[in-house]
Parts: sequence; C-alpha cells; structure tokens
Amino acid sequence: MNKQNKHIIIFITGLIIINLLAQHFDYKIDMTGDKRFTLSKTSLQVVKNVTQPVQIIVFLKGDFPSYFKRLANETENLLEDFKQENSHIDYVFINPVEQGNDYIKSLVNKGLQASEISLRRSGKMEQVMVFPWAIIKQGKKEIPVSLLTDSYSNNLDDQIEKSIENLEYALVNGLHLINAGKHQKIAVIKGNGELDDLHIADFLMTLGEKYRLAPFTLDSLQTNPQKTLKDLQDYDLAIVAKPTEKFNAQEKFALDQFLMNGGRMLWLIDAVKAHKDTLMYRGKTYALNAELNLTDLFFNYGVRIQPVLVKDLIAAPVVLKVGQVGNKPQLEQFPWFYSPLAQPNKKSVIGKNLDMVKLDFVSPIDTLKNTIKKTVLLTSSPKTQLIGVPTEINFDEIGKKPDINQYTAGTQIFGVLLEGVFKSAYNHRVKPIKIAQPLNQGQSALIVISDGDIIKNQTDKGKPLPLGFDKWSKMTYDNKTFLINAVDYLMDKNGVISLKNKDIKLHLLDQNKLTAELSKWRWINLLFPLILLGIFSIVYHYYRKKMYAN
Repeated sequence: MNKQNKHIIIFITGLIIINLLAQHFDYKIDMTGDKRFTLSKTSLQVVKNVTQPVQIIVFLKGDFPSYFKRLANETENLLEDFKQENSHIDYVFINPVEQGNDYIKSLVNKGLQASEISLRRSGKMEQVMVFPWAIIKQGKKEIPVSLLTDSYSNNLDDQIEKSIENLEYALVNGLHLINAGKHQKIAVIKGNGELDDLHIADFLMTLGEKYRLAPFTLDSLQTNPQKTLKDLQDYDLAIVAKPTEKFNAQEKFALDQFLMNGGRMLWLIDAVKAHKDTLMYRGKTYALNAELNLTDLFFNYGVRIQPVLVKDLIAAPVVLKVGQVGNKPQLEQFPWFYSPLAQPNKKSVIGKNLDMVKLDFVSPIDTLKNTIKKTVLLTSSPKTQLIGVPTEINFDEIGKKPDINQYTAGTQIFGVLLEGVFKSAYNHRVKPIKIAQPLNQGQSALIVISDGDIIKNQTDKGKPLPLGFDKWSKMTYDNKTFLINAVDYLMDKNGVISLKNKDIKLHLLDQNKLTAELSKWRWINLLFPLILLGIFSIVYHYYRKKMYAN
C-alpha cells in the first residue's frame, strides 16, 4: 500500500468517526449577528421549568404563500429548540382545513380567527384560509398563542418580520403561563365613579386568561379601614380606570401604602372632565377641571397632569351624520383634533412594534426631577395646541381648515412608567388611617396615562366590542395591545417580557431587482459550477501528472 492510499484510508476513516460521533451529540453554533437561533437565558429558564408534559399544536400547515411558510419554519425551529432542552415539550403541525368544518368552528369558538389570503394557482386567484395560531396544552389546560403580530401596514414582509421578532416571547410567555397557572391577582378599583364593567369588559376578559381579577371597593375604608388596607395588600396590581369622583385622604393613603408595600399600579386618569356622549348627542359639551384630588399624590411620585386639553393635528376622525337617503343615514368622517393618535415609545418593550393608540380629551403630563426612573410611553405629534378649561367644545369647527400657527405647543407626554424606590406621600404627615407600622418608602412601579378612555371599549346591542375598534370609522387602534403590554410589564417577575426586545433582521430579496436581473443570475448559476469543476479537474490532472512523473 503506497503512501497516497494510506492518506485516503485515514481521511475516509476520520469522516466515518466524525459522523458516528455527530449522531450522539447535538451541537450548533449560531453565527448570526442577531443571535436569532439562540434561546435567551430567560427562555431557557422558562423551558426548563416545565415539569409536566406539554403539547404545542401549531396550525401553520398547508399550501400558502412563502411569507407564511417562513413564519412556519421559524416557529418549527424554535419549537425544536424547546424540545431539545426539555423532553416534556412536544409539538405537532396541523392543517385545520384538512380536519373539516367542525374542527375549524371549534377553533373559531376558542377565539382563533383565520386570515383570508389570496393565492394564485394555475393562473387563477383563490382565497386560502390560514390560522396563524398555536395552542399550548397541559392536561385540561389550554392557552391560545397568536403567531401573527397585528399590524396595520400593507407591507406583509414587515408584518412577518415583526411576528418573527415576537415569536420567542409569544411561545415562551404561553409556556410560562400554562406552567405557572393564575397565581397573580389584580384589583380593579371601584368606589370613585370608575368605568362600569361593560365598558372595560374586553380588556378584563383578556387579562382574565392570565391573571386572577377581582373588584376592590375603596368605600369600605369608611367602615373598616385597617381590614381594607390589609386586604388590598393581597393583590399584585391595582387598576384605576377613569375615576370621576374625588379621592379622600383615606383612599389616597390606602393606595399610597399599597405602592410602598411593592404593589404595582396602573392609573388611567382624566384631569379634565368632558363628556363625548353629550357632544355626540347635542353637538357640544363643556370641559371642566375633574378635581380628583390626586395632584399631591402624583407630584410626590414625580409626575403632574396639567388640567388642560391637547388638540393634535394627528388625530382620529369622528363620524357624523350629514344626510339621509331613504331609511339609510349618510355618514362622513371628519378630522377631530381632540382625539389624538398617540405614538407608543418603540424603544420600550411596552410599545415595541405597536401602531397608534387612540385617546379622547387627553391632558399633557409633566415629569418632575426626583430619584424615580421615568420612561415615556406615549407621546403626541409636534403639532399640538393646549386648550385651557373651563371651555365649550362643539362641532362648529368641523370642516374648518385649522390654523397651523396655533399648533405650536410641541410634543406632549400622555403616558409615563415610573420605577424605583418611592417615598410615601404621607411621610412626615398625619396619617388618615391608624396602622401599626406605615411604610415611608418602598420599591415598586406604576404607570400613569392621562386619558381614562384609553381602556374603554365601545358596545353594540349591549355587548362589548374589541378594545381599540371604532365601530363608526371601522378602524382599529392598538389600545388593547398597549395596555396588555403595560400590565404584563408591571406583573412580570421573570423577565419574560424582555424577550420583546429581541431584534431579528430578515435579509429579504429585492423582488424588483430580482426580476430585472433574472437572466443574468440564471447564467451565473449555470456556468459558475461548470467553470469551477473545470478548474478543479485541470489542477487535479496537473497534480497527478507531476506526482507520478517523479
């Protein structure tokens, strides 16, 4: 056996050994700049904490366009990583259309809405039904997970990119929820004229899928303040949704001590009282200072809501009746600058990938200097005007061209997240409730939004409509997703929501350039391998001839 044959045998033997070892060891190196194929530490912790069998049913299977196939492939890659990290996790892909109409109806009844897309087949356009959803099952428990991020952009590639960025958070959060169960509790504060249950029903029903909810009435402070204060501490979060009645000292102290004890709070506040229902019915209403007696409380924490109204040139339309043809009213949309479309802070996990949030009769928020960390969550456009109160608001200005020179107040703040060690608003003050050891400071977080209507869903025939949907203009805004993100952030103790910050860049082909250069790249793909093979053959022939010549 000559020296050359020995080298060939050693080389082949080495390849066989490497392949045998590779079958027993699963190792991969993620060389992507955005680490898209690497699970974060938070994801690994959640996945490894699953101790009971979990099955994830994904409905992204079928004959549909490439962008949905890309989403399906990314989902499968991520689920395969889950499965390799924890054998309790398994997954399966199902085509709902193949399962029949009864199966599709069962999915719709669970809240899984299909997407209708157009697909060209044999020169004809066909409508294809796609369910971009997954269901995570553990025993009798089920949690639906949307794999397609809502977007009001017409660019499907952008929507798929956002969906892939959100994929790890959506699935990991679902695993976390089904594994942990509903342990965290939310108090929906009552007693100061807050919104009734019908007008916050959609938001509460969505929260109820993750958390335990209960109304909590501050009126009971009048009869048994110590017990009420103690009972409030059992909750993790308190939501105050558009109060209309003044808070007394006992109520403010109870909420202050709730914050000092680590409770989180979501305040949705109208500093100015203006009734849109009256405006729609009579064509005018009066805006007045709401006088909720909360200024000192917020000032102590580091924010101040000005009792003025903001008019914004970037605003939602109002739909008015302009005539009637037979029994059918003629409706028309008009700009309504008292309904600003607020821009979420996309650098925050709460506002990432969100579109506009619709507000009504909103006031600006000032941030004050103290030790509390403040993150702005919602802002106006730069073209704003501040309107003092009291003032009359009517539809007389509808249809009139706005004077741009009056909209020079600049960008206004509508929502702020505050985090850190808070000092009690009743530090060095007489306590309105006698308790053994009132806290003067505590680590916590709260969010203040200067509009109570941000949480208000419209109704139709006595039933709640989806939050953010305007039945008159048929437009949908991101109110619901923004508020859900806000609650998830305040309630998150495992850092799961931080996964929303993962940025994935899809390097997509330029379709216009591809079409223009199609012939060139066809020839390159055809000739380049042949040229490469020819060069290799010449070099190899030369090498053999030289070796045997010696």
